[in-house]
Amino acid sequence: MNVAVYLYDGYYETEICIPTLFFSEENLFTIASDQEVVKCVDGRRLLIDKQVKEVKAEEIDVLIIPGGSPIPKEDIFQLIRDCEVKGAIIGGICGGVDYLAYAGILENRRFTSYYKPDVTYDFLPKSGIMTGSMYESDHKVVSAKPAAYLEFALELYRLSGKLDPKTVPSYLSWFKSPNAFEYK
Repeated sequence: MNVAVYLYDGYYETEICIPTLFFSEENLFTIASDQEVVKCVDGRRLLIDKQVKEVKAEEIDVLIIPGGSPIPKEDIFQLIRDCEVKGAIIGGICGGVDYLAYAGILENRRFTSYYKPDVTYDFLPKSGIMTGSMYESDHKVVSAKPAAYLEFALELYRLSGKLDPKTVPSYLSWFKSPNAFEYK
């Protein structure tokens, strides 16, 4: 299985840590638009495996886009559209959902993100349904609020056919154990 993670300057590493962990046994690679190195929001630099122009939708089974401050680029929008046509699983979390909206694949779909229900966002589709849920999964397109990082990862993994439902409780206790949380 080929899993591409689209990165751009200012992306949030925390939103892709669990999906990349889940898919670590797969052919996981990073892509970017015209950059060989990207900077995470905390300033760390990451070498990119491939440029978007070097990748075809046929080579991608899962496309993951983390949040941050999106940098609109037509090449990634076209790759997203091509991946949708090919039937790939596409996931965007927080600002990563903006890329899905700009690409036009949220039309006639349920979706969610950081968006506030009482604010109008010009780039969001008029025919899509912004639910405000923690995450949405609609015809192989997964969108999520930033706090739904685990749900986002689990849904991508489930859609790929890799998730054993019996393991979900252990993931929940491992990554989101509210009973063990102590902040002083």
